[in-house]
Formats: sequence, C-alpha cells, structure tokens
Amino acid sequence: MTEKRKLVRQSWLYALLIIIVGLTLAPIAFTLISSLKNNAQILGGIWTLPVPAQFGNYEEAFHAIWRYTLNTIGYAAVGSLLVVTLSAVAGYTFAKKDFLGKEVLFMMMLAIMMIPGVMTLIPSYVLYANLGLVNTPWVIIVSAAAGGQIFGTFLCRSFMAGISNELFDSAKIDGAGEVVVFMRMVLPLSVPVLMTLLIMQSVGIYNDYIWPLLTIKSNSIQMIGVGLTQFTNQFGISNMGVEFAAYMISAAPLVLLFSFGMKYYIQGITQGALKI
Repeated sequence: MTEKRKLVRQSWLYALLIIIVGLTLAPIAFTLISSLKNNAQILGGIWTLPVPAQFGNYEEAFHAIWRYTLNTIGYAAVGSLLVVTLSAVAGYTFAKKDFLGKEVLFMMMLAIMMIPGVMTLIPSYVLYANLGLVNTPWVIIVSAAAGGQIFGTFLCRSFMAGISNELFDSAKIDGAGEVVVFMRMVLPLSVPVLMTLLIMQSVGIYNDYIWPLLTIKSNSIQMIGVGLTQFTNQFGISNMGVEFAAYMISAAPLVLLFSFGMKYYIQGITQGALKI
C-alpha cells in the first residue's frame, strides 16, 4: 500500500512538472510558429501550423535588426566587463580589508538598491545630458557600469568573505604583493561568482528598453529592445511574422551566453553567491 501511495505521489509530481514545463515553453513555441507565418496566417489561427512556411521572414528580420543586435552585444560586453572588474575590486576590499567606516559605507551602498530605478530616471538623464553623453554609446556603457556595481559588489563581497584568510597570509609570507594575491588567487577562486555576475549583467543590459529609448535617438547606435518595435511598413501596418522572427534572432545571443556560461552560473549560485 505504501509503494502504491508513493507511486501516486510521484505521478502527481511528474504531471505538475510537465504542466509547468509546458506553460514555460508555450510562449517560445508560439513565437517560433508565428515567425514562419504571414499576417493572414497568424490571424487565421495562432496555433495552426505555418503552411506554407514563410522562411523569408528570417531573412527580412535579420536585415532589419543586425545592426541593433551588434550594438547591444557590444554595449553588454563592455558594460558587463566593467561591472565585473570594478565589483571584484570593491568586493575584495570590503571582504578582506579593514578601513574606517567600512560597514557604514557598505550599508549605504545597499540602501541605494532599495531606491526604485524609475525615481532616478529623470535625474540620471539630466546628469548624462550635462556630461554630453546622451545619444552616444557611452550613455549605455557608463550607466550600466555605474548601476551594476552595487549589486555586483554585494555578490563579490559575500563570496570572497568565505575564502580562507590563511591562503592570503601564506602568499604574503612568500613575498606576494597585493596585486599578485588578487590576480592569481582571488580572481581564479572567484570565477563562479564573476561568471554569475557577468551573465546577470549581460542579460540586464541586453534586455533594457526604457533607458536606450530615452537617451538614444540615432538608429545607427540604437539597442535591440527599441529596434524590435520598428516593424511597420509604409502604410503603418506591422508585419507580425517578421517581428516574431526578429524576436527569435535577437534571443540567440542570450541562448549562446547561457549555453557556455551555465556551468559557472550554477556553481556561483550553489557555492553561496547569493547568500546574505
């Protein structure tokens, strides 16, 4: 009787998991199917198979968004590397160094995370406009590097605080300087949390919409989030099939990023990268 009840419970669990996976994959399946249709096929039935398949949607979508995609990949790469670099240095300083007001300063940094981003949107725009960075790539890169440091410092400090101090002491006894300790010991041991931070920041920059919409006016340096909204013909009609194809193409860089970085991302999570 016990085995039968256990089997029933497992069956319910598997059924629940199948439903959750199905609900998760349904939007992706809908987007993929719709990307191979024209407007008439989409309006005729959203779940009907694309017969005939409109493979030309992908070619048209690629020509429309390739520049936006390259721009966004460049911004995400540079901005994320700056966040990782600055966060690693700041996290190591807060975790392993003692200086006056360290805890107060760290708590003030954490308090900034409590402020909703929409409250600082207009002041940030005014600041970057006065600096002459509006409508340039630097308005994305600098804002991403500045905004991501706080959370990155929190992650790196939490992770690096768990590294044994004896390792650093033994290295210093052997004559290693501070730079050598940081470059050859701290960074290699912190690869999981740094990769976790890199992926999180890259996804955040890549998916940003409000900030580039507000600060970038030129199409030649615009980001993919804004570029995906510009699929209307001369009569003001949106080509939905091409738009769905553009969604699939624009998602490819993030899929590749997770494919190559998921191993380190999971390690960063499981080794305490997100513990307080």
